[in-house]
Amino acid sequence: MDVRRSRVFDKVGLVKLGGYNERRVYKIFLYVVRICLGCIFIYSSIPKIRQPYDFLSSVYGYELVGVKLGMFVTMVFPWVELFAGICLVGGIFVSGALLASSGMASIFTFVIGWALYMNLDISCGCFGSSSSELIDYWTLIRALVILVAGLSAYILMLLFKCGEGIPERG
Repeated sequence: MDVRRSRVFDKVGLVKLGGYNERRVYKIFLYVVRICLGCIFIYSSIPKIRQPYDFLSSVYGYELVGVKLGMFVTMVFPWVELFAGICLVGGIFVSGALLASSGMASIFTFVIGWALYMNLDISCGCFGSSSSELIDYWTLIRALVILVAGLSAYILMLLFKCGEGIPERG
């Protein structure tokens, strides 16, 4: 076992998984997070791409952006979601796609938190105009779960280079 990797493993504070191969457990975790996040982003991007005016209305509902920035967000954001989702599901540019998904999730979390703070009675717009759910604390929790999942998977990829640096049991 490489001493340097063992020190990094111990410093990070990851638990030893008694009896299980740590490398395999973390690879499975990365795979599950990657597929789940990819499907979420693909699913949420399609209605926004097909109905951009409805998404523009949702963007303006948050009262955070002006006309030009709202148009820019409406034109760019769904395509970034779709591209990141395809990369995550397809297993290409995974670290970049995880970073992009974490960035988008942090924006989602901030915007939903802002709407709750300002007591805005608006629809989330997360999955297109067909979802008429109003923003509540469950919406914020969902955004936080997506953020934590994406960040934890990204950090694991950085620390262990896609699971290769996880020490084997000797």
